[in-house]
Parts: sequence; structure tokens; C-alpha cells
Amino acid sequence: MSKVKPIIPPNFVENLFKQTRFSKKEIIGLCKLFKKLVAIYGAESTSSVAAMSSVVLITIPTQGFDRLMFREFLQNEFGITTEEILTDRIFCFFDQRNDGVIHEDEWITGLSVLLKGTQDERIKYTFTIYDLNNDGFITKEEIFSLLRNCLVKHPQDEDPDEGVRELVDIVLRKMDCDKDSKLSFEDFSTSVNKQSLLLEAFGQCLPSREMSDSFVNSISNMQ
Repeated sequence: MSKVKPIIPPNFVENLFKQTRFSKKEIIGLCKLFKKLVAIYGAESTSSVAAMSSVVLITIPTQGFDRLMFREFLQNEFGITTEEILTDRIFCFFDQRNDGVIHEDEWITGLSVLLKGTQDERIKYTFTIYDLNNDGFITKEEIFSLLRNCLVKHPQDEDPDEGVRELVDIVLRKMDCDKDSKLSFEDFSTSVNKQSLLLEAFGQCLPSREMSDSFVNSISNMQ
């Protein structure tokens, strides 16, 4: 009698075990949860599109999270309700293949940083998120853009940007160690290690410790 082929290949789990900080049991739980969540958020995404369209909708099964699905996941599972500019950057961090879809292995390796990353890994992650043009620096313009998206809720107010510009200057005085009017990774890392609250200085891109612990506990008990 031939053996039933396992749903989750052992080498897939083994490779992720070597690449991440998850246990093998947690990885198996994540694999099961991934399929469930993709089905749930994929169905919601399809329903939203169908509701807005008057044409017949032909759906194609997805192999992972697209941007809209991932944004819903971040909000519902981790309470990350940040601006689109940041959720898009988080999506790009996970989408290592750069094909517009977060696949199962990418999802698990990305979550390893968000949920179990070391201080150095989390600093590197947040710096990557805030470095909007991927040039290795968080510039004054990028800081302004990030803070404006977070803080300016009533753009009709008289010169709402003035307060943001002042805040940018304060941030640079505090974090720009070499005084070149932009933040290198060394500037950012040094500042965060001195004051941990600066890790998410320009917008939320990590789940709270409580939500992280709850999520990890849930995947350990996946059936």
C-alpha cells in the first residue's frame, strides 16, 4: 500500500526551521493558518471587488496574500492600522520575490522578524520600512512624509505642515548623530538602542507584545 503524501513536506518545515526563530510545531501551525487566512481574506477581497463591479467576476485562486488581503491581515490579527504608505512598505518587506504576492515561506520568514526578532533584527526591519526609496538613508523628506501621513488628519487647517516640519527638525537633532541632515542605519540603530521608544518613531509597523504573544500561542495550538 502506498503511503499518503504529507500535506506539509518535511523539508519545507526543516528549511524554515533553520531560517527562522519558530519551532517546527509553530511552523506547522503557521502553514495550516496560512491556508485558512488566504482563503478567508481572499474571499473578502473577492466580495469587495464584486460589490463594486457591474461585470461578471472571474476569480483566480491566489497562492498567497495580495496587498489588500495583507492590509486586512495586519489590521485584524495585529491591530496595525497604520497609513497605506507604511502597510505597503511592510508588504514589500515580506514580498522577497517581488512578484506582488506574499507566499507561504515569505509569510513565515517575515513573521519571524515581527514576532520573534532580536533587537538588531527589529531595528533593521523598521529602518527598512522607513527608508522609502531604499537608498540606505531615512532623509528629511521621508521623515516629513511619514510623520505627515500619521499626524495630519485635517489638511484644511491653516498650514498643517508647519508643525510637522518643526517635529522633523526635533527628530533630526535627536537622532542624526553625524549631523548630515539624514539618518543612516548607524544613526537610527544608535538612537533606538539608547531609547527603545524610537524604534517606531515614524509610524507603527510592529504588533504589540501582547498581540505577538497571543498570535504565537494560537499557532502552537492549531489543529
